[in-house]
Amino acid sequence: MDDARHSLTHNFLNDRASMRFCGVPLLRPDASTRANARTLRDDPNAALERKITVNSMLVVANGAKDGKDCDEVKRMASARGIACSVVKTTGVGHCVEIVRDADLSGVDVVGVVGGDGTFREAVQGWIERASDGETVTEETALLAFPCGTGNNYARDLGVKTIEDAFGKVDAGKCRKVDAVKVRDGDGAEHVSVNVVTWGMARDAAETAEGMRWMGPLRYDVAGLWHILLNKQNKGTIGVSESFEGEIASETNDYLMLFAQNTRCSGRAFAFTPLAELDDGFFDVVVCDKGSMLRTKSLFDATKSGGGHVEDAGVKYVRAKRLSLSTESPGERVGIDGELTVPTPIHLTVLPGAFTTLV
Repeated sequence: MDDARHSLTHNFLNDRASMRFCGVPLLRPDASTRANARTLRDDPNAALERKITVNSMLVVANGAKDGKDCDEVKRMASARGIACSVVKTTGVGHCVEIVRDADLSGVDVVGVVGGDGTFREAVQGWIERASDGETVTEETALLAFPCGTGNNYARDLGVKTIEDAFGKVDAGKCRKVDAVKVRDGDGAEHVSVNVVTWGMARDAAETAEGMRWMGPLRYDVAGLWHILLNKQNKGTIGVSESFEGEIASETNDYLMLFAQNTRCSGRAFAFTPLAELDDGFFDVVVCDKGSMLRTKSLFDATKSGGGHVEDAGVKYVRAKRLSLSTESPGERVGIDGELTVPTPIHLTVLPGAFTTLV
C-alpha cells in the first residue's frame, strides 16, 4: 500500500513539474481561447483609458523609405486640422535621439512612420527622456503608422493601414502600455516592444534578410534551411513571475526562444497568442529540440493561429524577468527584427512605459 501511495505521489509531482517551466505554470490555450484572446486587458469601465483631442503631431519618419507614406500622413493630418511637423531619420539610432531630445510642449502625439524597428527606437527615446531613472511624466502619446515590413505592434492594435491609424487619432483613446528592458552581454541596455528571440528563429530571420529578392517566400526557405542545419543551441534559460528573488532556470539544447510583448512577430505569426500589451508581463515561448519533421510541424502550427503552444515540447509562460546564458558566450539575440546583441541577456518588463492610442 505504501509503495502504491509513493508511486501515486511520485507521478503527481512529475505531472506538476511537467506543467511548469522554471517553476512558472505553463499556458496551454486551446484554439477557442486563442481565437478570443485580446491584446489589451479588459476595461469595462474605461478606468485604464483617457481621452485626448489631437491638435498637434510630431511625425518621425524612417528616412530610408520613400516619402509616399509620409505624404499620406501629412495629407490626412491636414484634413483633420492637425498641425503636423515632420522629421526624417538619417540612420540607425537617429529616431532614439529625435524622440529623446524633442521639445514636445503642446505636442499631443508622436507619430512614427516606419516598422517595428523604428517604433522600438521611438519608445527607447521616450524612456531615455527620463533622468535619473524617474518616470516620464509627459502625456504625449506614441502612435505607430504601419509603414514597415513587419508592423506587428500596430497590427496587435488593429492598425493595418495609415487610415486605421488615423481612426485611432479620431477616437482619441489612450492607454499606458508596457515595454521590455534588455541588458546584453556587453552591459548595454536596450528596449523591446515586439520580440526578443534566440536560436533557430533568430538565425532564420537573419538568413531571410539576405533573401529579400524572394519576397515573402524567403521566410519559408530560410526556415527550411535552418531546420536542415539543426544547429545546437545549448543554453540556460530562467524566468520569473516576480521582480524579486532568484530566477529558477533550466539548461537544454533548445530549438528557439521567443520573449514577446506582442502576440505576433515575423510575418504576423502568433508565437505568443495570449500576449497583452498592458498586463505587466511579457510572454515567453521556449521550444525543445525534436526531429526535423516535428520542427516543420511546429512551424506549420504556428502559421495556423498559434497551435504550436499545444505541443508538449513547447513551454509557454508569462514572466516579469528572463535570463539567458549560452554555452558559447556571445551568441546572437535579436530584438524587434532590427537589433542584434550578444548573450548573456537579462530581460525585465517595464509596466506602463509609454502611452499609445488604442
